[in-house]
Amino acid sequence: MHDQPWISAIRKHATHCNAEWVAMRRHLHQNPELSNLEFQTTEYLVSALERLGLPTHVSGEGRGVTADLVSSADLADGPRIAIRGDIDALPIQDSKVVDYRSRCDGVMHACGHDVHATIVLGAMQLLAAMQAERELPWPVSVRAILQPAEELAVGARHMIHHHALRDVDTILALHVDPTRLVGCVGLRAGILTAACDAIHVHIQGKGGHGARPHMTNDPIDAVTHWVQSAFRRIGRTADPHETVVFSVGQIEAGHSVNVIPDTASLAGSLRSLDQESRRVALETLEDVCESIQRETGCKVEMRLGASAPAVINDQKVIELLVESVNQTLSAGAIEWIDQPSMGSEDFSYYLEQIPGAMLRLGVGGDQVGHAPLHTSAFDIDERALAVGSQVFAATVINYFDPRRQA
Repeated sequence: MHDQPWISAIRKHATHCNAEWVAMRRHLHQNPELSNLEFQTTEYLVSALERLGLPTHVSGEGRGVTADLVSSADLADGPRIAIRGDIDALPIQDSKVVDYRSRCDGVMHACGHDVHATIVLGAMQLLAAMQAERELPWPVSVRAILQPAEELAVGARHMIHHHALRDVDTILALHVDPTRLVGCVGLRAGILTAACDAIHVHIQGKGGHGARPHMTNDPIDAVTHWVQSAFRRIGRTADPHETVVFSVGQIEAGHSVNVIPDTASLAGSLRSLDQESRRVALETLEDVCESIQRETGCKVEMRLGASAPAVINDQKVIELLVESVNQTLSAGAIEWIDQPSMGSEDFSYYLEQIPGAMLRLGVGGDQVGHAPLHTSAFDIDERALAVGSQVFAATVINYFDPRRQA
């Protein structure tokens, strides 16, 4: 399989395009934009796609773009495969001492979305070059989906609302993985990431002087009791065989050392791997609210914020990726993932509509790429750009293999 002419063509074009991909990734890394503010990023990606001669469609509000490559008129009205990348950054200060560090104070691509977007562009560039030189073994039809606001778990639904999945019947995505070396691809059929619900709790009490707490309904007392009770109760009501993770990441209350405030609030995340565990955990948190309300006399209200279902990889799409990885990378490149991640991904919303799969792309190298995701030192071994682009391009081609369609 490795000596097929089209595999050699993918490698040839990847070698030719690699410097351009590195420059693109570095441009995106230097110019990050937060979720729902990706206007300039969208414009930059539109220009890159149009240079490939691809028709583009900018999604509503100017955030996010799709582009189609259809190599034969016979496929113009038929189903196609999509490759998805996300484009938003995080509110983190870039601490790296490199010439491509973020130029935006307090904003950084600390989750690899600059890499994801570049790889989607890279795969489209490979396919466009092969089409131009008549190196495709058979016709293909593929859509690039570059979405905003993944970090807020609203970008996928934004793109779906604006018809990104119209005529698409399978979808691919990847996520950088600093725990794996460049050249390695992590795969798993079935559940890959957990469902995640953002939890927001508001506590309305009665404030007063810090010297006279007996004349107040102290919301700080209520919020601390709520946190401890929630941690204890989740651990006692969740089935030990089913992983459930609840964490509190934010507490806000008060403005002075000698004033008991009127209100307090907290926010956290609930992560689960199946619907029953999620249901039980949410009911438990509601019970905690009622209990703390009775104990403290404060009004306690809980609401759900942004959420994302579990990413569930389709077995047949994983098999397709296995074939493509074996063709484009060295023997042993696949590392099978034993357990689902308790992280979350709004790619799951696409998978509620059509089958697909997300892979983990190794980005660790000898000198760079080992800092964890969502940290100020995050970086990648940029050889991963060519790895991901080739795997995606090969998967698109394999998807339309006439023997598979028969």
